[in-house]
Amino acid sequence: MQQDTPGVDRTARTIAENVYAAYWRQAAGADHPQIEQTCLARLAEAIRPEIPGGSPGAIIDAANAVLDALELQNPGLRGPRVSALNRADGTVAMGRAGA
Repeated sequence: MQQDTPGVDRTARTIAENVYAAYWRQAAGADHPQIEQTCLARLAEAIRPEIPGGSPGAIIDAANAVLDALELQNPGLRGPRVSALNRADGTVAMGRAGA
């Protein structure tokens, strides 16, 4: 395993947590602990492969795909999508709500 793996995991988790928190600040629908854990895990899994060399756009696309799937599985849940990412600290900006 590569030496940077813990750092990559940590970065993916930080971005995933920031996406999730930003999403729920603006989402319409109910948040449940089970949804939170599942969504965080899926966000981290989707984002992680893009961390070592992926562009911010690839990370944003991966995160938004998870949010799209979350809403498909939870009718009535709607929220914003990631529109910008600061790779240096993992902060995100949210834009237009999902379809």
